[in-house]
Amino acid sequence: MAQDSTQPPAINPFLIPGWEESPLRPLCPWRYQAHDELYVDVNHTLAAFQEYTRRMAASENLREDGRLVLVTGESGCGKTALINRCAHWTRDRLAEGGLRGVVVDLTRDGSRQSVEERMALVAARLLDELTHTGLIPRDDLALLDSARPSRLYAGLGNALPGDVVLIVLLPPAEEVEQEVVAYAGLARRKLLFFAESSYLGHAQVLRVRDSSPVPPITLTVGPLNQGDVRRFIEDRLARHQGRGHYPRISTDTMDRAAGPLKSIAMLQRILSEVYDERGRQNSGYTDRDWVTYEDITRLFYERFFDDFRIRR
Repeated sequence: MAQDSTQPPAINPFLIPGWEESPLRPLCPWRYQAHDELYVDVNHTLAAFQEYTRRMAASENLREDGRLVLVTGESGCGKTALINRCAHWTRDRLAEGGLRGVVVDLTRDGSRQSVEERMALVAARLLDELTHTGLIPRDDLALLDSARPSRLYAGLGNALPGDVVLIVLLPPAEEVEQEVVAYAGLARRKLLFFAESSYLGHAQVLRVRDSSPVPPITLTVGPLNQGDVRRFIEDRLARHQGRGHYPRISTDTMDRAAGPLKSIAMLQRILSEVYDERGRQNSGYTDRDWVTYEDITRLFYERFFDDFRIRR
């Protein structure tokens, strides 16, 4: 039987626009403007974002003073998505003052090398990105390329055009405290560094704050709190009403799912895969069908059983 052309399409309400093939990638509004509307107030991320915007209200000061922003929290709790949101907001804020915020994403350039080797690698990648953007004349780039990382960052402010601020997203660090302290001291004029860590405790964060003449902005996010799972699911289901058809989730299932699903990354992954699996079966995928708690927990244990066994 031919499909009714007036029937809305079957959709997965938990896929992210632009990241449909990679549902675990974090929201990135500085690259995809539509992502800015997809943030949900879970695990303190809204409070952390509001703290950042309050502290950075005078973003134009970056022309004279650099800054480091450090985001801490457990793995999968939304640190990178928060950084991307802050970078996007900063770029827009700078534009309001006639400045250009240029985002340089080095988050995939991490390694298990020493701090010095990692910082040298990041400096080299930063120069590669600046070469492609054409922001700095090649002769000036050659001089910067011959400098040690500390001299490189000191010279960037003078080499960049007067209206440009670099927003540098650093790779997650291994030897975290030492590396973050180093970047706090390198945050010179026209440079805004974002760093994230799953390892720094409160005492270490305090030491990082005390390490620089301009204390870093420190933001913390955490695991999902009571009500976060329901808030996230309800947002995604309501957002897609009228765009297509898909099974529903009862509030009881949402609240029970909060037991095993402890992080926003885990929640996003399991729900997107539950709907993807149901859609491939080509049955039970209408507005009259329901995703159950059993659907969620079965897939959860299939995906994470090995992790639990290793931890034990």
